[in-house]
Parts: sequence; structure tokens; C-alpha cells
Amino acid sequence: MGAKIPEETLRWFGGDELRARVFYEKYALRDENGVQIEKTPPEMWKRVAKEIASVEEDEKKRELYSSLFYEILSDFKFIPGGRIMFGAGNKRRATLLNCYYIPIKEDSIEGIFDCAKEMARTYSFGGGVGIDITILRPKGSPVNNSAIFSTGAVSFMDLFSKVTGTIGQAGRRGALMITIEDRHPDIFDFIDVKDDPLRLNVRFANISVKVSDELMRKVKENGIFTLWFESERVKRIEIRIRARDLWSRICNRAWSSAEPGVIFWDTARRFSPTEYDEKMSIKGCNPCSEQMLEDYGCCNLGNINLMKFVKNVFGKKPDVEKFWEIVEKKGIEKAMEYAESRGWAYPDLLGLQKVVRVGMRFLDDVLDYSAPRHPLPQQREASLYTRRTGLGATGLADMLCEMRIKYDTDSAVYMMDKLFEFIKNTAYDESVEIAKEKGSFPAFRREKHVDMEFVKGINEEIREKIWNFGIRNACLLTIPPVGSGAILGGTTGGIEPIFALSYIRRSESLSQGTFKVYHWLVALYLAEYGGKGEEDLPDFFITAHQIDPKMRVRIQGVIQKHIDSSISSTVNLPKSTTPEEIGKIYELAWEYGCKGITVYREGSREGVLITEEEYKSKSEDFEAVFENCPECGSSLKSSNSHLVCRTCGIMI
Repeated sequence: MGAKIPEETLRWFGGDELRARVFYEKYALRDENGVQIEKTPPEMWKRVAKEIASVEEDEKKRELYSSLFYEILSDFKFIPGGRIMFGAGNKRRATLLNCYYIPIKEDSIEGIFDCAKEMARTYSFGGGVGIDITILRPKGSPVNNSAIFSTGAVSFMDLFSKVTGTIGQAGRRGALMITIEDRHPDIFDFIDVKDDPLRLNVRFANISVKVSDELMRKVKENGIFTLWFESERVKRIEIRIRARDLWSRICNRAWSSAEPGVIFWDTARRFSPTEYDEKMSIKGCNPCSEQMLEDYGCCNLGNINLMKFVKNVFGKKPDVEKFWEIVEKKGIEKAMEYAESRGWAYPDLLGLQKVVRVGMRFLDDVLDYSAPRHPLPQQREASLYTRRTGLGATGLADMLCEMRIKYDTDSAVYMMDKLFEFIKNTAYDESVEIAKEKGSFPAFRREKHVDMEFVKGINEEIREKIWNFGIRNACLLTIPPVGSGAILGGTTGGIEPIFALSYIRRSESLSQGTFKVYHWLVALYLAEYGGKGEEDLPDFFITAHQIDPKMRVRIQGVIQKHIDSSISSTVNLPKSTTPEEIGKIYELAWEYGCKGITVYREGSREGVLITEEEYKSKSEDFEAVFENCPECGSSLKSSNSHLVCRTCGIMI
């Protein structure tokens, strides 16, 4: 039976068992015997703030930043990555960085098993892993051993998957992303590797294809695309195929099994600010693909909870263009005063600005605090060489609802564009301020950095400051799925729309059956404005399945303009969606400048959240039921009084 949640913890969360359990079982500090020491989030915030501020150079700064860190952590205004909440001040051997990219250094048995060993070491410290298998020779290539011919790159995927499934992390398995470039001769086998009814092949990994601009152009032209592999041992192998045959296979498998995901690799490299130094150059991504990373690079994550930065929740819908026009012409304070005088619900830009700045300082300090805690020395070196951070955002859908802005409207797109531009410029400005005090990241080269394509899109005054003073961090921004951190903070994950307005929870005692839980904003709205249920809600309460996929892609593209790393987001599609329609969504994502995209068609993978239409045969008044993890889509296993996600450990 799951550990009983202390009454004090449950009371703090207002009786919300799910949030209380996530906190108590995933993040509350334990002693050497595994007994929880912390009972409420303020205890965790105090611990995390004090520990991360401990790397500041003198006592005065340690006290100052401990106080500032506590302030932004309070009430979940800023939600650090899960490893930070778990690991700061924890005597257990654990990294504070969520994920790493580990290279396969050479096409050999030694290279493969060295990578597997480094993966295992990383998992044992609590980190997830991304790898790329493009370096491995294709099936049928000659080898210098008794096998004569290679079994191919794809044949080793299950080895990496089983390493991931074997090494536990506090009762959960590790997380793995395996990628391959579209030009590899084994690409078709890679795409099909999970095409088995029982989903037993490579079951402990996500897979994505690195798609090139060349393939996308050839698909549009209906041209010929060349698969190739070249190495000193194998020489050169070339296979000419119709580009649309490869594209069709990718789309069909995404239709049937939601994998592989697609990463537009040329776009990712073109807009990465780190491509002027080979040691910083991105080589792969983390398991959720929101961070494009160099060899041994890490994910140092922390997220602004956007729903905490709305004034006059459910006030009048704002004129978003007017609001941002005043911001640009007269400043933040004048814009907020104007919005207040009109009774609008509007973004608290002063509060947001402070959290962005302090959040950047927090994540920069995490790099120094975690330096001796990396699983591998190469990971420590890489983290300090680039000082890469992953300042992200969560709760976007909730923020829009609070302002009465419907997620799939032009007003929402305009708000997102301006909001994330504001976050981008503020974060970059703060990184310059930290550089003035502590110096730039070691790989910084002024002339090259300011000329990077993404950096050219930053406010001109800030670019000039980078030229004059340098910048502390090579890459700053990301949008992760957030997952259990969003549940803990009581908000939607990342930039995802609300998935369901209500869902079914199993009671702590199975004998008491199930009960209906409303999304927190729905509950708040019904309490304030009356109504019996979802049928009484205004149209700005919109869910993922009601949103036109093309609008979802447009939104992701707009936000990506202001994110120097990448975005983890899933486009939810109805069961009736065709592979051809998925292909059109992917093509649109490429055209909009997305760095990657994932789709989930209802019914293409067992479980996930089952919506009302699929559940009607079982119940007439439930909007959604947990057949699978509501955050990451992995299968749930029964654990006496509750269900546990096999991937992220969330308990339902």
C-alpha cells in the first residue's frame, strides 16, 4: 500500500490527494533511513533556496539570494526541475540536472558499450539520457569479427532500452531518447522498430528522426533522396529512394503508434546560439526533446508558472494589442495602470520580470552547486563550459483562461508572441548582468555570438550589451513538458492546452470507488459565477481535442521564435486523422520554424487520457478517466491503493 500522506501535508494542499502525494513521495526530503523529514512545500522551498544560494561568493549575497530564491519559489511561482527539488540539500548521491546527452564515440563494440556504461552511471544518479545512433554502420556492412556482416545500428537500440529499464531511480526507470539522422541507410528499420502489437521492442525509449531541410524540400518536389553512410572502415554506402516513400513511412508510424517524433535538425542548428564552437555544437536532444544538447550537455531546468502572473483573474477580456502597444511606448507600469483602469484581466509584467531575473540567477547558481554532483566528469566539464540553462514556462493555458482569452484565437497568438518576447529579452538582459559580475561562459566569443541567427532577434540594446559585457550563459530558454512539477504547482504542463476539464480519480481507498475532479480553474469559475458543470462554462475553457491542429502548430512556431533551445509539445489528434493529415501537420511545423513536433492520435497508443466520446459506453457523465499517465502518456501499473506511472512516477 502506498505511504499514508500526513494530514498536515494534505491540509496544505487543500485536500488535493494527487498534488500532496506527488510532493510527499517525489520531492519531500528524506533522512538516511528513507523517512520523510519535510511535510509541506515551504520547508522544501527553504531548503532549496538556501542550498542553491550557498554558492554565492560571500555571506551577504548568500542571505540576499536565499531570500530572493525563496520568494520566487513560494506559492510555486517558479518551479525548478524535479531533480533540483529532490536533490538540493539531499545527502543521497544524485544529480540536480534532469537529463544529459551522451555520445557514441565510435562505431565499434567498445564505443557502443562505453555509451551503455555511461548511460547506466547517469541513470544511477537520477538523470535521463539522449543518444544518437547515426554513427553506427548500417545492416549488412562488413565487420572485422566472426559475424562478417553488421546487424546494423537499429539492432543495438534494444540494448540501450534495456539498460534504461534496468537501472532504477527511486522506484522508477530512467528516461531515454534515441535519435537517428534521416539519411542513415537503416532509417526504415528505425522507423518500424516499435511496430509490434505488444510494444515490447525498445519499450524503454522514445525515438525521433532528425529530419533535414533537404528531405523536406525533396518531399515537396517529389524528388529523390539519398541515404548514405561513410566511415573509414565501411567506406561509403549510398541508396537512392523516393523522398515521399520515407516521409510516408514516418507519418504512417506516427499515425499507428505516436512514434517516431520529428526533429527538424537543420532548423535546430540554424537557430542554436552555440554553433560557432565544436565543443558547444548540438549533437542530440534529451528524452522529451525540449533541449538540444552538445556532447555530455545537460538540462538545467526551471519553469515560470505563468498562471501566477495575472491580475484581476476572470476580469474583462483585455485588448491585447492595446496593452502591448502601451508597454512598448510608455512602459510596463503605464500599461498595467491602463489595464487596471479598464477592469481588464492582464499579465503582471512587473512580477513576471522579477521572477525571470531571479530565476536566471537561480539556474546559473545551480550549475555551480551541481558541479561536483554530475555522474561523469565530462558532464561537469560540458556544463561549466557552456553554462547552458533551461528557463522555461508552464501554465500557459491557465493564464489565457484567467484572462478570458481562448487558446486557439488570434488574440492568444498575439499575447503569446509578445509575452515570450518579453521573457526572452528579460532573460538575456539578466544573463548579461550576471556576466558583468561573474564573467561570461568560457566558450564565449563576442564577434561570433552576437552574429548567431537567434541572437540577432534579441532587442538591439541587449545585443549591444552582450558585445560590451559578454553573457553568462550560452543558451538560456526552453519549454519542457514539466509533468509532475506542473501537477505539484497545480497548473497545466508547459504550453499545452488544458487536456480535460475534469477527470476521474480513484479514491485513496479502492472500496470507495472513484470520484470526479474538476480542473482547478473550472472549479474556481463555477464557484464564483455559478453553474452545474462543463456545459455552463464560457468558450475560453477549451481543451486540446477541440483545437485545430494547424493552430496548435502555429502557436508552437510563434513561441519557438523566442526560445533558443526547443519546445516539447504534443498535438492531440482525433482518431479519424489520416497519415496524410499528419504529414501536412509536420510540413506546416517545418514551415513555421518549429524545431520538433510530436503528435498523438487517439487510440494510437494504449491508454493515455480517454476522452468522453471513448468512455461513453462505460459512463455518461465523466469527461475523462485515467487509463494512462495524464502527463507523459506512459502506461500505469497498479500499486495497491493507487496507480503509478511507469515513466515519471506520478501516482494517480
